[in-house]
Amino acid sequence: MTSTQFLELVVSLSVQATIVIIVAHWLGRLVNSERLQCRLWTVCYVVLLLLIVVALLFPHPRLFQPWAAIGTQNVTTLVTIEMQVGRALFFVWLAGAVISLTVFTIRSFQVNRFLKTCQSIDPEEFISPENRNEIPGISERPLKQRIQLLTSSRLTTPFCSQFHFPYIVVPEYLLGFERQKFNFIIRHELEHLKTGHPLQLFLQRLVEVIFWFHPMVWWASQESALSREFACDEAAIDSPSEIASYLRTLLTIIEYSASQADETPTPLAFGRGKSIVAKRARRLTQIARCNQLNRRTPVSGSAATFSLLMAAVLIGFVWLPVDALASPRANWSPWPSWTAGALHDFGFSLNDFDAYGGRIEVHELFEHEELEDRQKVTRQHHRE
Repeated sequence: MTSTQFLELVVSLSVQATIVIIVAHWLGRLVNSERLQCRLWTVCYVVLLLLIVVALLFPHPRLFQPWAAIGTQNVTTLVTIEMQVGRALFFVWLAGAVISLTVFTIRSFQVNRFLKTCQSIDPEEFISPENRNEIPGISERPLKQRIQLLTSSRLTTPFCSQFHFPYIVVPEYLLGFERQKFNFIIRHELEHLKTGHPLQLFLQRLVEVIFWFHPMVWWASQESALSREFACDEAAIDSPSEIASYLRTLLTIIEYSASQADETPTPLAFGRGKSIVAKRARRLTQIARCNQLNRRTPVSGSAATFSLLMAAVLIGFVWLPVDALASPRANWSPWPSWTAGALHDFGFSLNDFDAYGGRIEVHELFEHEELEDRQKVTRQHHRE
């Protein structure tokens, strides 16, 4: 891949990612269900990763060629600029991606190591029998493995995780809570596990590593995190009458977290993020005033998911013609060399080169410009 092709790849994928995020957010507002919105964000992250794979392994359309009518001298100047920008952009992107991936990997190891220091506790000592029946993940096996309940004195806010087995980790001070408040926390964390939020968070982190420079991706991360917490807040309460007690539980955890230093890199934390907590409290207060939980779904989840996937197929054809070296004679780019080479081993012959268009190779472009300059000088000499 040349520097001009990489520049076109980054610009086009950035535009595609922006459109996908906007469509996912719009469809999420239509479903009007926090759990379905969480699923849409998961599909959104899968679509973004698939768009990257498609862009790297398959040819892309060239719907129009704006550089075909530009003179050779202007194209030469443009190509020189694109090559310099493309090289600089590659090294900047690579540095940012390596740093983001390193931070993500270190935090994952830290969480895994922290889990090994936690102590296992018996749910029967803290959860009443009638409430254990309401929380099936503790006494039964709906998540393929039985959930392990852990505790630690180094922790200030509850969180859940799922590496090889699902875990719910609660701070040691919460073990003295009333059973109703403790059940709020367990229901909240259990909803994270039941709806696959650890997997969604993993996909979100992968997208953040690749699109670390994209502001819309970070905005989508905030929106998906908020949607996850909204969905789990709804699952933690059975009726609006429990909201006041639930808010007091949340406030207690926030006050304790603010007074203690906690540098544990906990994913899906119960009380992290002041702005998110404030939005959660406002939403729960509004639900309590309306005296009902919002269960209305104007658009079904399957219809919204199908619409997002169909939109992604169309968005995949959005490819900006940034590369000035692209041949104006072809409506599709050539197959990437690694894909064409792999399929060639299986007997498939694919076009992995651009049809000649007069400005395919950089050296040919520069030679053509030098020839034009010499011809101009010759004509001037003849005139004199």
